[in-house]
Amino acid sequence: MGGVGVCRHNHSPESLFRRRPAHEPSPASTQGRGGERGGSAPVGEASPAPPALALVVYALCGHGRGHSSRAAAVAEALRARGHRVRFAADAPAADRLAQEGSGPVHRVPALRQVLRGNRVRYLATARANLDLTWRSPEIIAEAEAWLASVEADVVVSDHEPFVARAARRLGVPVVALSHQLVLTEARPRVPLRHALSAVGTRLGIGVLAPPRPDGVVVPSFFFPPPRAGSRAVFVPPILRDDVLAVRPEPGDRVLVYVNEGAGLEPLVRTLGAVDAAFDVYGLDPGQAAPPNVRLRPPSRAGFLADLGAARAVVATAGFTLLSEALHLGVPVLALPNRGFFEQVVNALALRDAGRGGAVVGRPPRPSDVAVFLDRAAGLRRPAQTAAEGRAGRERAADAIEAVVSGAGRPAPTRAPVRPEVA
Repeated sequence: MGGVGVCRHNHSPESLFRRRPAHEPSPASTQGRGGERGGSAPVGEASPAPPALALVVYALCGHGRGHSSRAAAVAEALRARGHRVRFAADAPAADRLAQEGSGPVHRVPALRQVLRGNRVRYLATARANLDLTWRSPEIIAEAEAWLASVEADVVVSDHEPFVARAARRLGVPVVALSHQLVLTEARPRVPLRHALSAVGTRLGIGVLAPPRPDGVVVPSFFFPPPRAGSRAVFVPPILRDDVLAVRPEPGDRVLVYVNEGAGLEPLVRTLGAVDAAFDVYGLDPGQAAPPNVRLRPPSRAGFLADLGAARAVVATAGFTLLSEALHLGVPVLALPNRGFFEQVVNALALRDAGRGGAVVGRPPRPSDVAVFLDRAAGLRRPAQTAAEGRAGRERAADAIEAVVSGAGRPAPTRAPVRPEVA
């Protein structure tokens, strides 16, 4: 995996969002489909044959809104091309996909991270996953039988460790698709004080990621230099149709999102001390809140409506929400979950690009929020077009089709693989 890269970028932060890096395919170099992307075969050369229609199994991490949102967006792109898509996940992602009518979901137990007070609790996480760790051969065998029964042509693994290993045993091609892979496939900027956390996180991702994948797709809103030998395809953020349909009309309220409500009462008190109006998702709507804080019930439609009308966003630094806000031009104050290094990298990339702020390693103070809101109008940008927003999922679909069409299937391996808790 290599050592920690402490990178000093020679280009301006804003260029991270408009420059196409060398390892990101240009739209013109990608075979067009439906007029959305340019490019054609040179004169005298035959156009490549369209890929055979496939049964794609998309296995995803059960925890977190972002993984299910990305899975649904990729499925939208693949189904538009005629492919069939089946999902494999645990709750709550499985419930969310089923409720949205995204298709059948096969239940696979998921490893969990325990969060309290905006911090990853490592000992509690290890205890919570001990049973699944020991049961992993059984879980992989069950997934293997299911993959064989549905005759999967390819497995897409989004931070899910069991189904990809079952696919490898069957000789079914595997595509690793996850933003977390930016930490193993590229060299993002890593402050020295986070170097140890960077090493540990990369080791953990290496355990969870599919072994010897046939393809690697890394969606990202920033593009660090790739690591030597990386075969990854870097693509823009993968967004759903309902996000692309939002037309931002900024108002005077601030959208707040937290991915774990336990122990976050101090955040509500912090917001109550700021002269602004807040809509908060992720906390119990029935708990007490200051007059300027409105606790909102879970609702994707309501969340996107509030995002489109938001003056700014204050949120944990998960990749999907940051990507949605950036697509709509909304500035973000990122509050990374402590102990979750990927979110630290996301927050620093956002801040370095001049698209928001970050509070890293401590709870936010009222002054942090107030100063950010004073700057928010200057950080806002015009929203991207729907065509720009579709680019990530279309390029991801291109990469999956390339594996279906051209990747040789590796020889099956019958040795059980036991994922370990990072």
